[in-house]
Amino acid sequence: MEPGTGAGLNTAVERYYDITLDLYEDLWGEHVHHGFWDPGEIPGVNGADRHAATDRLVRELVEFTGVPPGSTVLDVGCGIGGPALHLAGAMGCTVEGVTLSARQAARAGEKAQAAGLAGHARFHQLDALATGFPDASFDVVWALESLMHLSDRPAFFAEALRLLRPGGILAVATWAVRDGELADDERDLVRQILQHQVMPHFSSLEEHERLARAAGFADVSGVDWSKAVANSWDPSFAQIARYDKGRTEMRRLARERGVDVLGFFHAGPLMTKGFETGVITYGALRAVKPGPAAPDEDADALVRPVAELLRQITGEDAGWLDTVTPASRVDADLLVESQELAAWSAALQARYGQRVDLAGHVARLGIDAIIALTAGDVAAYVAAHRDRTGGGGPGGGGTAPAESG
Repeated sequence: MEPGTGAGLNTAVERYYDITLDLYEDLWGEHVHHGFWDPGEIPGVNGADRHAATDRLVRELVEFTGVPPGSTVLDVGCGIGGPALHLAGAMGCTVEGVTLSARQAARAGEKAQAAGLAGHARFHQLDALATGFPDASFDVVWALESLMHLSDRPAFFAEALRLLRPGGILAVATWAVRDGELADDERDLVRQILQHQVMPHFSSLEEHERLARAAGFADVSGVDWSKAVANSWDPSFAQIARYDKGRTEMRRLARERGVDVLGFFHAGPLMTKGFETGVITYGALRAVKPGPAAPDEDADALVRPVAELLRQITGEDAGWLDTVTPASRVDADLLVESQELAAWSAALQARYGQRVDLAGHVARLGIDAIIALTAGDVAAYVAAHRDRTGGGGPGGGGTAPAESG
């Protein structure tokens, strides 16, 4: 199957992930992406198993790119929602995930519902280059192993810049190809990987950085994680070997789903060879949208109006408001009771939009974080989640779907 470009590529990617969703989830677990190990580690021997390693890759990307807790995030190629649920759960982010695969979007939604995060992680079958979201809708554009499925990568970087607020972060982790000219046998290996994984072409890690700068991003930096992720294609990690007993099983799958499904089984040895020869690389990229935050996004400016809503609930006099500073602790200094927190959350939501769910945010924090929560933290949460556009979801654009990783 040739991947093609444009709408034909989108259709091919959508079909590939629709027909392999259960295979990936069964064999790879919560996260349909590479794992991350330290030098010398072997999965399940002296290193993390596949579940812990894929969890770690998400954390490594968060740390490298500096994703702030409580951010509003666009997850490009959200897959079955593993990274999005980490961002929405452990980090208190609000995530909109987009994928080309209707089955992936539905499965991610089921997982969010089961985790109690449906209000904080939503998933859509949309094209990443035509989501319908307004300008400056997000603090973070997150693309974990999805950029490889896009043929127009300059358009991706331009769209990410449009969707980010000033100061917003682009966080990318992606498969890539060695920079420079390839030999004939290396080009043939790359061609086979592209064909079986439904990708139009690879860019090098260096080319991704050049594209980000050309689009207008600042503070562009990259890191090569090729050696850290290469174990992902070890047969014992991917567990594809369990299907080796089954040429019969593979024939059955091909009859039921079409021969395209066999690309899933060919990927392992091809990617292993790619990493061993250095032809295939893997890395992360961080970039920032230039410009200062708009005045109405300044969390410090929100401390007083946010505290005023609390004052109206608690019945404190006007002078009390002057005692509230960004460092005032919600529990120890403001003495906010649980019922007052619920009422405060409702008042904030009524004023600043449905994405501002302070009660839900606090419920996901650990006890130490709750004790340390300050008026400044609440204002920062409101600033990150407030509705500045009058609409909280994707608009009517983007009838074509979006890539999945």
